[in-house]
Amino acid sequence: MYFELKDTTADLLAKCRRHEELCDLPLDLIASEDEAYDIQAAAQDALGFERKGYAIVGTNDLSCRMLGLKGPIYSEIPSAALQKRAQNFRLPPGTIGIQSEFVFTMLRPFPDEGEQISVDSVVEAIMSCRPAIGVVGRWTRLAFAGANAAIADFGLHVATLCGDHAANVDIGALSRIEVTAFLFRQTMVSGSSSAVMGNPLNAVAWLAAALAAKGRRLEPSDIVATGSCTAVLQVRAGQHLAVDFGPLGQVECVFN
Repeated sequence: MYFELKDTTADLLAKCRRHEELCDLPLDLIASEDEAYDIQAAAQDALGFERKGYAIVGTNDLSCRMLGLKGPIYSEIPSAALQKRAQNFRLPPGTIGIQSEFVFTMLRPFPDEGEQISVDSVVEAIMSCRPAIGVVGRWTRLAFAGANAAIADFGLHVATLCGDHAANVDIGALSRIEVTAFLFRQTMVSGSSSAVMGNPLNAVAWLAAALAAKGRRLEPSDIVATGSCTAVLQVRAGQHLAVDFGPLGQVECVFN
């Protein structure tokens, strides 16, 4: 995509997200991953909300296949798109589905200068964990294949709907949790926390490394939504969704 079109593209994406409208943008013309993340960052700036952390999609094979990705991508989460104890959520146009995911809150900057990024160091840097529903979707009418279009389009992030902080949870033992999503109390999809890159903590490590490569890092109170433990589940207005995370509890929502 020509450089002079980046700002225009970002402004249009921000306008669509703000007004919950779809647009026609040739995101397939984006030439590189770096360019895609530049457009995403400019769109976040144009959106104008404080950033609360990061959302990751594509952390398991099932979600990658559905979303047309070959691996994980990330986006920043605007404050308006982070909801706690949400009981109702209006699905905007372009919604693809939901992710059953973990949300971690960072205790400290990560990584510190010279610190090695590993699961052990991630555990030490995390303050708390919550179960969550991640809503993914597009703000463009056309579903372009490949990561670059998805990255520019806010990383396919629509909203993060958080449950309560889980008490007395061993952060280092989150790779063996069974997760089940119910619509109207009927089981729809199930999976395991190990589907998220073998361990949800690996998603945090991956993100920290991706940010470090750009001269950035996770900061205290940043949240990290890890991507789905199950296949992305399609939902419609009028449905009640509940996701059970075993020892972490449940998170539920009615979609409008």
